[in-house]
Amino acid sequence: MHDSIRYYLTSLEDESAEIPGVSKMGGIPDLPAAIEWPNDFYENPLSFIAQLDCSEIKPFDTYNVLPDTGYIFVFYDPYQEMGGYSLEEKQLFRVLYFDGPREELIRTPFPEGLEDFGKYKPCRLKGELHISMPFKWGKHFSFLSKEERDVYGDKVWLNGNINKSLGRADNMQGEMEGLCQMVTNGFYPDRKEAYEEPENAALREGEKDWILLLQVDSNEAANGMRWADMGRLYFWIRKQDLLKRNFNDCWCIQQSY
Repeated sequence: MHDSIRYYLTSLEDESAEIPGVSKMGGIPDLPAAIEWPNDFYENPLSFIAQLDCSEIKPFDTYNVLPDTGYIFVFYDPYQEMGGYSLEEKQLFRVLYFDGPREELIRTPFPEGLEDFGKYKPCRLKGELHISMPFKWGKHFSFLSKEERDVYGDKVWLNGNINKSLGRADNMQGEMEGLCQMVTNGFYPDRKEAYEEPENAALREGEKDWILLLQVDSNEAANGMRWADMGRLYFWIRKQDLLKRNFNDCWCIQQSY
C-alpha cells in the first residue's frame, strides 16, 4: 500500500470568482507573465489540463517530496497523438513550475489556434489523503492465479474514476515506471532488447526513481475530458528531479482499455 493524494472535482460555473492559483482541472490557467502558453513542435497550442497549488496539497504529501510552495501547470496535446512511447513526443506535453507570489499570477485566456475540442470546462480540485493499492496484473501479484487476481481486483483494487498525485498509478494497460526509464533514455521502441542486456542493469535500477506526479482520468461528465477510449493520462517525474524542483524531464503516458 502507498499513500496518495486523491482529487475530487467540483464543476465551476464561473471560474473568475476563484482566486488565482487555486488547484483546478480544466478551464484556463493562472500563468505568471514570465511563462508563455506552451506549444507543440508545430507551434500549435497545447491544452491546459490542470494547475496545482502546492501549498494546498502539501499537507497530504506523507512522503515530503512535493514543493512546499509554488504552482505546477500541466499541458497536453489536444489531438491526443502522444502515447508516451517515443522521445519524439516530448513536445506534446509540458509540466511547468512557478515558485513566486500569488500576486504575479494572471488568468490567461485560451490562445488563438487552440481548437474547441482542446478546451475543457473548469473544475475545482479538493485533495484528500488516500491509500493506493498495487495494480492487479502487476508484478507484485505474479504468484497469484487469474482467479485470485480477479478477486483482488473486485474486492480491493477498486478501479473507479480517480485523479491523484503520488502513490501507485491506477494502470489500465500495465506498469509504466520501466517504460518511462526506457523512453527517456532512448531505448524504446527500437532498442528495447538492448535495455534488457546485463550491461544496462544499473540503468534499469533507475525505474524505481519514477514518481506519479499526476494521474488524470476521463472526467467527461465533469469537464469534458476523455482520453482515447475512456482512458487516463499519467504524468511521471523522477524523485531526484522533483526534490530539485526540476520539471523539465517529466514524462507522460496515455493508457486506455
